[in-house]
This record gives sequence, structure tokens and C-alpha cells, in this order.
Amino acid sequence: MGTVFNFQVRGEVPQADALREATRKLLEEMENSWSRFRADSELSQLNAAGRLDYPSTLFQLAIFEASSAYRLTQGRFDPRVKAALTRIGYERSFADIGTGSELTPGNPPGNLTALPNSLGTFRPYYDIDERKIECSAEIDLGGIGKGLALRLLDMHLRACLGQSHLIEAGGDIITHLATGDHTPWFIDIESPFATENLPILVRVGSAAIATTSTKVRNWKCGGSVKHHIIDPTTMDSAESDLIAVTVIESDSARAEVLSKWLFLLGLKAATALARERCTAALLVGKDSGIAYGPALVRYMEIQGPTYTSAQRAEHFDQETPFPLVSITP
Repeated sequence: MGTVFNFQVRGEVPQADALREATRKLLEEMENSWSRFRADSELSQLNAAGRLDYPSTLFQLAIFEASSAYRLTQGRFDPRVKAALTRIGYERSFADIGTGSELTPGNPPGNLTALPNSLGTFRPYYDIDERKIECSAEIDLGGIGKGLALRLLDMHLRACLGQSHLIEAGGDIITHLATGDHTPWFIDIESPFATENLPILVRVGSAAIATTSTKVRNWKCGGSVKHHIIDPTTMDSAESDLIAVTVIESDSARAEVLSKWLFLLGLKAATALARERCTAALLVGKDSGIAYGPALVRYMEIQGPTYTSAQRAEHFDQETPFPLVSITP
């Protein structure tokens, strides 16, 4: 999946070596299922042949979640963007590429000019009797795969330990508070412009936090700056007046999908959708302005340098929705 997973557990961990090995094995199974950086993964097999026989339970889950995300976002989240990633050079794990690198354009198979929305609805064919999955276009499960991995690892630790824990992967986080633990997790959401200037500190219990951002994963290809967030309507790096979107949700895969959806919409439409859906989202524009809506307020520990502690308490306690505001970090 091209990312490193970090774990924090509160308290002593019994049989730590056995737990570490079981966790490593689970991660390996997920890598073998939906990583596009492995030639022998199930995803690579599907992309190469357009068909996958006897898909694993993990791969079936990933395809189901991708299809659900496509429907939820009305096509704005479309996994059929693998060819675009190939064309702009993103064929290796970003750890092997590095920010600002110059990449060589790739030559994806098939007709790249065929945009996903011209191919019709994303609806992979699954034959229950034959146990096979078919898909007419190459797909990428990057973002939603990481969200699913966090979900499954969280479930794994809950079952094995039952202790409070935090898992981080590439800036995305899932947390769990065990029964009887009343100490919340405090998470910094940093500014894309200056790491010492944090726009917000959030306080969560059991929650998932996902960020879609162009701050780190960007490079040069064919004389242009590219990044990994592909707009399926153009099959190229998305043009947005946002530089980062962070979403807090109960599920890590859904948080991933919502953060990308909001990023693709741009600031104005994203703020409207976040309010309509009561999504806890922090939106950072390229002009360094920050916007957030009512649903985020219940998590906010710091709302900006001009707010007093009394004002913060008032915002938490009020029953009417807190209006959308913009501040400058």
C-alpha cells in the first residue's frame, strides 16, 4: 500500500511478539490483496487480465467498498484511474520517489482518453457461482485501501487486546478508547504551509481521521507539477482551490472517501456539502484560508489564536449550529 503503519497502545501488551507477528501477517495479506505496487497482488492480476478468479474475502471487501464509495459520491470517487497514475509516472511506492522528483511519463495500456464517466457506471461484475470478478478498466484502491487497512487493524487490536490504541498510516489515524479509559486522544492537524503553525488540535475518543492533501505527494512529470489525487473527469491530477481536507468520521474508509470527495469539489461546494451532510471537515485553501463547519466544533480543542477558553466553551455548549467561519493561520 506504499505506507508505514505506526501503533500506540496504552498499557502493557501481553504476548507482544505474538501480537506483532499476527499484525504483520494481516498487513501482508492486505498487501497481497489490493496493493498496486505488487505485480502478483490480486489487484494487479485483475488489472492485467480484466478478470480475477477466486477473489479473497479481503479483495471482495475492497471492491464492495469502492463500489459503495462511487455511489455515495455520485461518481466523484472513481477507482478507474490506474491508467492516469501510470501516465504521470506514479508506478512506484512514493517512498521510492520522494517529493519534488522528476518522473518519466508512463505508457498505460488501453485507451487513456476514455474517461471513467464515459465508460458508464462503475459496477464490477461478480459471478457468485463461478467466483470471479470482472472489470473493464484498470483500477486503483490506494486511498480506500489504506482506510480499510486501518479499519481492519483497529478491529484486530480490539479483539486481541481490548486496550486503548492509536494507529497511524501516512497521516491518517484511527483511535480507540477502551471501556473505563476516559483520557481522550489529542491529535494535531498541521498547517500545510508551516508545520509549527497548527490550525487546530482535536480531541477524539474512538474515531477515524483522514486527510487528503497535495502537500507531500507531488512531483514533476513532463514539465508539470503532478500529485496523486486524480480527478476522474479529466484523468489528471485534480485542479482544486484546496490544498488539504481533513475529515473526522466513525469509519476510516468512509473518512478517506469523504476527504477526497470534498477536495475534488473545491472550497465553495465542499463547505456546502460538509454542512449539508453534517461532516466534521477542516478545509484549507491554497490562499491559506481555513474553513470548517458545525460538525467539527465538538472535536475542537483550539479554534484559533483569537478565541478565549470561555468562548470555546460557549461554542461547545450551544445548541444552534455554529456558523461556518474562515480564519488565517
